[in-house]
Amino acid sequence: MSRLDRLRSVREWLAWQLRRTDDTIAELERQEAATARTARTTPSSTPGWKLALRRAGGRPTPDAVHTSDCGMAGKNTKPLPREQALRAITEDGITACPYCRPDNDLGVL
Repeated sequence: MSRLDRLRSVREWLAWQLRRTDDTIAELERQEAATARTARTTPSSTPGWKLALRRAGGRPTPDAVHTSDCGMAGKNTKPLPREQALRAITEDGITACPYCRPDNDLGVL
């Protein structure tokens, strides 16, 4: 086998390695794009809170604090930051939903 034949063999092997590397890079890019799409569409695991309101005498009054994903809150709600949700339960006397238990997530025992 001549030196030229050996170099051609090495070149062929390197071209094959380059194709494999390019294929792996393309696959990893597809996986990262799919992960990024999923992260954008998946709600965060950090709980949020919302205040369910009820109509009493024509105006909304606070009814209960819920986690943001609780289905028992109804449609008439407003989002609450953690501090306001904590204050609503501990100081304002608003009840915590017995189903989603936002008091547990807030550290109220």
